[in-house]
Amino acid sequence: MAGILSVLNLLLILFFLTLPSPLRGEDPPRKIVIGGAQSIAPLAEQFSAQFRQSHPGVEVEIRRANSNYAVEAVRSGQIHIGLITRALAGTEKANIRSETMGHDAMILLSYPRNSVASLTLEQLRNIYVGKIINWRDLGGEDKGIVPLTREKNSALHGTFIDRLYGKGFNGQEKAFVLRASKDKILRTIKRVRGSVGYGIVSLEEAQAQGVKALAADGVLPTAANLKEGLYPFTRSQLVISNVGADGMVRDWITEFVKFAHRRAAQGSAR
Repeated sequence: MAGILSVLNLLLILFFLTLPSPLRGEDPPRKIVIGGAQSIAPLAEQFSAQFRQSHPGVEVEIRRANSNYAVEAVRSGQIHIGLITRALAGTEKANIRSETMGHDAMILLSYPRNSVASLTLEQLRNIYVGKIINWRDLGGEDKGIVPLTREKNSALHGTFIDRLYGKGFNGQEKAFVLRASKDKILRTIKRVRGSVGYGIVSLEEAQAQGVKALAADGVLPTAANLKEGLYPFTRSQLVISNVGADGMVRDWITEFVKFAHRRAAQGSAR
């Protein structure tokens, strides 16, 4: 019997030794786990390549997901740092430290030969509920409008609809659903005559692909307009962590925010 108990005790000890330890218990972590909005992830990856060089021995893992994941994962200790493109709700702010790293925007995109340069928000609302169906009614060519949107469970779709109609919109959106990457969105809009849609791309990326970026209420999504919050579909970009985070996590956040601000300033200067 004593032998059996000794084996059981040994198995229990081995079991508890193999349990994963919570991330926030590391001081300082030799591996920093970062997750969240896919639109920020490429910039975080670029910066992390530099960070590894100046901090030998530190591993950085970046998980591409979305803002909701980032908030929950930081709160539960699954990741050290979250990247989000929305404001924190009141209940989410408890024990969370956030820093603004910049802005991005959902840019209105249309087919290359569209003679319409700007849409008012009211015109856009009417397009997406099927009240305006021809570009001729907006001063353009006699061509049917092909509105494109994202899938309903997409955070991008939710933000677009909330900004356009307000929270709690119960109307019937009349648009073709496009489940796609940024590059596919640009290719689709470029190819489909009459199309209009939206995506997280820069003005320069759209222009490089020959896709027309539309002004919203007369405001173009330039870097300067995004910084000032003048473009209607501008979103804040935040870096979040638990309030007790320090050491290498704080170093990464502090240096990344400076890196992001420098990149934004360079974009405004162009």
